[in-house]
Amino acid sequence: MSMELNLELLDSFEDIENCIYYYNYAVFLYHLKHYTKALAIINKVFTFIESLEENLAHKVCLLIVQLHIDTKKPAEALKLIAYIESQFVSTDYATNILTGNVDQTGNLLNERKKRENKTNLDATTDVFRVSLIQYRVRSLMELNLFDECSQQLRTIKEKQDSITMFLTGKLEYLCGNHKEALSTLKKIPIKDNFRETGECSSVLLNNNLACLYHYANKPTLAFTSIYKAIVQHQKNITDVTKPNQAEGILSGQPLHIIGASIKTELMFNLGISLLHARKPEEAFDCLVEAVQTYYMNPRLWLRLAECCIMTHKKSNDRDFDFKKPFIEGVVGSGKHKKIILKSQLFADTKYSCEAVSASIPMPSLEFGSLCVRNAVLLLQDNTIDCSPSHKPINISDRNYLFDCIQSAGAYIALCLGDPVIALKYSQVLLKSEKINKVHKFLGHLYAAEALVLLDKPKEAIDMLKKSNALDDIEPEIHEQLKIEEWKPNKQNSAKAVLYYNLAVALTLRGDLDKAGELLKQVWLSKIVHVSVPVHVIILALYIHLQLGQKEIAISLIKQNCPQAK
Repeated sequence: MSMELNLELLDSFEDIENCIYYYNYAVFLYHLKHYTKALAIINKVFTFIESLEENLAHKVCLLIVQLHIDTKKPAEALKLIAYIESQFVSTDYATNILTGNVDQTGNLLNERKKRENKTNLDATTDVFRVSLIQYRVRSLMELNLFDECSQQLRTIKEKQDSITMFLTGKLEYLCGNHKEALSTLKKIPIKDNFRETGECSSVLLNNNLACLYHYANKPTLAFTSIYKAIVQHQKNITDVTKPNQAEGILSGQPLHIIGASIKTELMFNLGISLLHARKPEEAFDCLVEAVQTYYMNPRLWLRLAECCIMTHKKSNDRDFDFKKPFIEGVVGSGKHKKIILKSQLFADTKYSCEAVSASIPMPSLEFGSLCVRNAVLLLQDNTIDCSPSHKPINISDRNYLFDCIQSAGAYIALCLGDPVIALKYSQVLLKSEKINKVHKFLGHLYAAEALVLLDKPKEAIDMLKKSNALDDIEPEIHEQLKIEEWKPNKQNSAKAVLYYNLAVALTLRGDLDKAGELLKQVWLSKIVHVSVPVHVIILALYIHLQLGQKEIAISLIKQNCPQAK
């Protein structure tokens, strides 16, 4: 006699005898990383939890909590843990049930029998209790409730297994105590039990060390550690799958090995470390692989856009380098000597005329513009997927991410010669309620440049006059330029950039005298070692020549161009 059971039809699941089949199916789906479907099945099994055999009940409880965490429902996971503890760990009645201290009629058994049953239960119950506390700590971390995490970890401090130590290290890391986190991680014993558990402590340890190095502003060390983790992880996967390749890649493997690959998460971390190590092309390749899985993460799309921007221009030091010659050559001699100025300061400032598809994944500005659009659309949702990062995005993070995306979009649009889109991004950025001073400053500059390109110098002047470059933005500049060597990096330098842009707009409107006065202020600031755009000289030459001040223009050339002397 045989019976057919359709595990897909949850509505027909009413017999407690079938719980074990549905539980096994949920475990199978969990290892395939089909978390939502697995959660729907295990929720149905959980309705029979009070009638299940003890060992199965514990497994169902742990799986349902794990799936709530994997599906980003930490608050629901905490409620479940509280209920499970009240039913199986905390209450006297639950203890009596689990220890078998009541018979079928509900009468208590004799003391000797109770002691024997209690001893047999202690080990399994304690492991179950510790596992629930570890899950509670993970859920609290997802909610940024770090004080409560510390309290829970203190209750199991005598159980210094690797999971507890990893959780302790992660808590110290999230609290900003990187030295304490490093000290904790170094105490974790290295065990190569990937085949038995699907996890390798050396891979996890190197990954966590990379995160610590990253936040210590040591991108090269972070890259080295995460690369070690990837090499070890790939070796583990190869060692497990190689013996069975003749019979099929899944043949003979334990179930937990099938979904054990964490290469995507490791590639994400590697891409971030490479981006901070100023290797945008390599970072782009890693993040493109990660975005195929975490395509709902707006921050990841922004990182891809930043790779495209950095590939286009790794630094703007040359824009402030007055050693850069801006003379094409000198012809003639004596009174017939002529100076030929360059038609443009830099050879790569023209817009690209090549037909590059934005849909092709490559570190180009065209693809970067697509990344920005994706990030903008994803940020409009009420709930933001930040996977594989486990730190949720709060309101402050969301506002800052929004400003970063809009400013990146405006910059890319300007580089692509699309002032209409650049102006749109800039205006949206400036309307942001919680915009910080640096992004506000950039918003005004980008909007003004877009207006100039649209032949609206008057509106550009009005926009620049609203700029906050005269405010105290230096603390925020230092905060956001801890690693990046990008200018302007000081208050006076930001003012010089603002005045230069304002002088350009005034020149286009025909107010040459006002533009000249502004350039004098910029030039005076250069004398006191303030970073000033090199374009100031070219603009000053144009203004002096337009005003008929030939001698001043020649003097300016001789002072700043040794080859013209």
